[in-house]
Amino acid sequence: MKDSQHTPLEPKRRAGRPKDMAKRDAMMDAATSLFFRHGLEGVTMEAVAREAGVSKVTVYGHFVNKEALFGSVIRRETATIRRGLDNLPDTHEAVRQSLIEVGLSLVRFLLEPHVLAVERVMTAQGEQYPELLRAYFEAGPWAMQQWLQEKLEGLARAGHLTLGPPTFAADQLCSMWQGMLVTEILMGVRKPPSDEELHRQISSAVDVFLAAYGKPSQGSVLS
Repeated sequence: MKDSQHTPLEPKRRAGRPKDMAKRDAMMDAATSLFFRHGLEGVTMEAVAREAGVSKVTVYGHFVNKEALFGSVIRRETATIRRGLDNLPDTHEAVRQSLIEVGLSLVRFLLEPHVLAVERVMTAQGEQYPELLRAYFEAGPWAMQQWLQEKLEGLARAGHLTLGPPTFAADQLCSMWQGMLVTEILMGVRKPPSDEELHRQISSAVDVFLAAYGKPSQGSVLS
């Protein structure tokens, strides 16, 4: 009787046991490396298992199929992108210098290898997975624009800028900061810029932006 009473409880205990998070992290890291090198179509669950040093059964125990694993990878990477946005510097009193610092931090962030890798994968696979593409934009480009818009609105409220539609101004400034630089590096036709080159591009963009949106009476503050 005791054995018959005990037996049905065993599967429930095993089913409720937490999965091995170290193995899950290893599988996620392996999948990230493979997806970013070969794209979704060029990766198999068997390859992920080999790369992670686990069995194929273990991979399927955590992810029902390759698409689910790919989704988990993209969600993890977009979360990393969002944390990077949260770590950008806040603006301070010297408007021009503040915008230069923000622009430098933002473009350096966009040129991080993992951010470029996500961009490449989503460019190649996003049409097939529109829900993941939207998640990427919400965590990355759209979050970036919203963050910048809020900073510019704060400067306008402080009397340093005269803005039209703030979303348009944020889009203009972000576009000028990047120029062709991010696209050229993304496509592999240009090497990353030196600190001097990047500073020159960012500061020139800020000067053009302030010529359009800066208040003339704030000349001493803008410099």
